[in-house]
Amino acid sequence: MSPSLGIILTIVALLPVIALLIYIYKMDKLEKEPIGLLIGLFFMGVLSCIPVIFVELGLGSVIDTAFYGGNSFLKDIVDNFIGIALVEESFKWLFVFLITFRNKNFDCLYDGIVYTAFVSLGFAALENIFYVIENGWGTALLRMITAVPAHCFFGIIMGYYYGWWRVNQKAARLEKNLQAVNLVPAGKPSFSSGWLLVLSLALPTLAHGFYDFCATRGGWIYLALFFSFLILLYVLCFRIVHKQSKADNFSNFISMDMVLKKYPQATGYVQQLPEYAPFFGVPMQQQQFGFTRQPYMQPVQPINVQPFGQPAQPVNPQPYARPVQPAQP
Repeated sequence: MSPSLGIILTIVALLPVIALLIYIYKMDKLEKEPIGLLIGLFFMGVLSCIPVIFVELGLGSVIDTAFYGGNSFLKDIVDNFIGIALVEESFKWLFVFLITFRNKNFDCLYDGIVYTAFVSLGFAALENIFYVIENGWGTALLRMITAVPAHCFFGIIMGYYYGWWRVNQKAARLEKNLQAVNLVPAGKPSFSSGWLLVLSLALPTLAHGFYDFCATRGGWIYLALFFSFLILLYVLCFRIVHKQSKADNFSNFISMDMVLKKYPQATGYVQQLPEYAPFFGVPMQQQQFGFTRQPYMQPVQPINVQPFGQPAQPVNPQPYARPVQPAQP
């Protein structure tokens, strides 16, 4: 292969990656993530290919030995769901989590999708270059509508639950705060987040495993299943992106809204906490949560925290949540 053809094939291999990166970035409408962070996540996705290759080779040898002369159907299930899907999605998930779970920029619901999609597309970029250079134009065109979008879709599924994990984690923290000052009853937490973190890895792994299983089995039945599932991923994941982008809001605000809907008696106390006070005093845009965040007409005054069982007296005559008024044409 000539160097010029190799360059052209590399560019073609990267075109669907670039298109999806731009799309995911453009849909982040509330607060754009720092470019440096996104570039770092993308190249961490590229680097994740290195441990993936070694683990897949080692695990593949173990699976081949364990199923030598045995049931090929069961072997394909184990190989695709564990030997490939679990390995690849685990390293993507691990890199995303280590880089972003304490990052101050991870402050909006849609951020989870941005982070996981950029890591997933970094992985897909290097993988696609290898396949396209080795197999040529036909592979480039086929993977442009199959493998590259599929990696992005697995990332979107991961990011959806990763973003909601962040919100529920903050809601649980606020609930514990209210329990500590006796504004709400102590006991089992209402806002658990661990299961969302598990789903953020489990569901993309299952989707990835089923995708690979159908792609490698052969036969028209599996081919039909493959393209049907791919179409489902297209519809589902583009819908998730549009819905999450439209509903995007600061995770502090969403978590606060969840808690105060359950414990409205804590409103006066919560509005004095530094991380939540801006939502009571700064005008914000209308969102899906059923009200406009308009500033109070009077400044927030200190209150005496009352124990649970005695309703807290409102600081302001207005409720924190007011119905959204239709916009004037």
